[in-house]
Parts: sequence; structure tokens; C-alpha cells
Amino acid sequence: MSNIDFPEVRMGLKRPATVEEQMKIQADIGAMRKAITFGQRDSSLINRCLRVAEHNGLSGEETYVLLAYNALCQLEDFWQRQLKLSALDIHAPAMHADNQT
Repeated sequence: MSNIDFPEVRMGLKRPATVEEQMKIQADIGAMRKAITFGQRDSSLINRCLRVAEHNGLSGEETYVLLAYNALCQLEDFWQRQLKLSALDIHAPAMHADNQT
């Protein structure tokens, strides 16, 4: 089998390498905006939301509400799929929807 390099595609943002780096970014609104803007190259979710926001003339705050809403919907979809898949795996620890946080 040959080594094939596939492009890196993400749903969201790549997590910073260290906790300190993550805390530094989270403390700076400009750094978070910059990370999101650069993230649109690799993330279909970010790219789609930013294009929709630009097309509809949304303000900066409206753009980030749109992005947060879509990200949270994707997270919920992922969680629900994980619950269904865990029920199929006899070796997986029990995951119950009533224990959600």
C-alpha cells in the first residue's frame, strides 16, 4: 500500500499544542478571531458560516453568533451519533442521554 497524503480537513479549529498557548489565545479576542479566520481554510463549518455571514451582510457579532449556533448544532449531532454508536459496541462504557452535562 502506498503512502497517500490527504489534505487536512477539520470541522472546527485545531487545538493549541499546550494548555498555556490555549489560555493565551482565549484571553485575547483578537487572537481568537485570527484563529477562526485562518481556520476557514481547513474547516468546512467555519468556511460555510463566514461565507453565509458575508453574503447576508451580517455584523461581526451576528457572524460569531451564527458560527457558535452552527458549531453547537454540529456538536449535538456528533454527541447523538456517539450515543447511538456506543449502544452498538459491546465493549464501550455505558453512555446514557440522561447523564449529559
